[in-house]
Amino acid sequence: MRVLFSSSPGLGHFFPLVQLAWAFRAEGHEVIVAIAEHAERAAAAGLEVVDVAPDYSAVAVFERVAAEHPDFAARMAERPEAAIEDWAIQIAAVNRPMVERTMALADQWRPDLVVYDQGATVGLLAAARRGVPSVQRNQSAWRTGRMHEAVGAELSDLCERYGVEVPRPDITVESFPPSMLKGVPEEGRPMRWVPYGGGGVLGDRLPPPPERPRVAITMGTIELQTFGLSMLDPLIGAAADVSADFVLALGDIDVTPLGSLPPNVSSVGWTPLHTLLRDCTAVVHHGGGGTTLTAIDAGIPQLLTPDPRDRLQYTACNAVRDRGIGLVGEPEEVRPALLRRLIDDTSLRTVTAEVCDEVRSLPTPAAVQRGIVESLF
Repeated sequence: MRVLFSSSPGLGHFFPLVQLAWAFRAEGHEVIVAIAEHAERAAAAGLEVVDVAPDYSAVAVFERVAAEHPDFAARMAERPEAAIEDWAIQIAAVNRPMVERTMALADQWRPDLVVYDQGATVGLLAAARRGVPSVQRNQSAWRTGRMHEAVGAELSDLCERYGVEVPRPDITVESFPPSMLKGVPEEGRPMRWVPYGGGGVLGDRLPPPPERPRVAITMGTIELQTFGLSMLDPLIGAAADVSADFVLALGDIDVTPLGSLPPNVSSVGWTPLHTLLRDCTAVVHHGGGGTTLTAIDAGIPQLLTPDPRDRLQYTACNAVRDRGIGLVGEPEEVRPALLRRLIDDTSLRTVTAEVCDEVRSLPTPAAVQRGIVESLF
């Protein structure tokens, strides 16, 4: 069987697809990944990749949305929490450059199944084009609702060109465990989170455990490019007054605009997150679903400090706070006392261990893959 994996350009969207892609390959199925902007990083996962939008730039897309819809960002920032379908204008803009080549790939390769991340409506369109089943991989605690229909309305010209309507997925695979989705509509079947953030050379031996608490600071793969490094200033200032070591894991971001860092704050550049968190006491991050789950897998509490302009991340914030596995605060609210609580509050660690056990009890990617095939073929 041929399985097309369609990913939004962000690595935070691609990484949660890797486990299922590996599972299909391990069962002998052919897999191709359609992605933009990060084709080389996707290929590093050992998968065949087609770049469906050469020269793609997510930052340029966001800037274009801001220019063409000047009231959009302000409207979203006014809401205490935005549903994912409210972001249809931006999600459609992210998808639009990928549609033409994804459709061409689908027509040429003729997949039997399309698996796509929650934000990649283009994957649903490819499945509709070929008349094959689709599987959606949810990214966080977001409920999809009518998001794809709203995105399809924004892409109506392309839907008409390719003669498709936006279908609903045949199967949805959740990311967050059931106890973190209480009170929201159930969308799909659960799957164990298996962290993936790329490989890394560890040297000739594992690093020794840190001598005092170590806290990772990571803000995802697109947050800082979109909103700038200034959101880190209060956090770094507070960290300077805490007896712990803080590690900036900001990917390929140039950190020189941050200026001179306090002695207990260092930068490590691009590092597989699950490897970094192995020896950390806690993590501070932007609220991304993958980071949230990787922290749970590491058994450490987390502090979520999303930029107020990115209300989508507030869904994960609510799930983390309500489940009792972490703290939430806006960037300018971070004080030394909050960081000390993150490090010292044993109740956060106890509940995180409970959720970690829950996640590890869920069906593995291999089991979910077999269930997908049994259900659809």
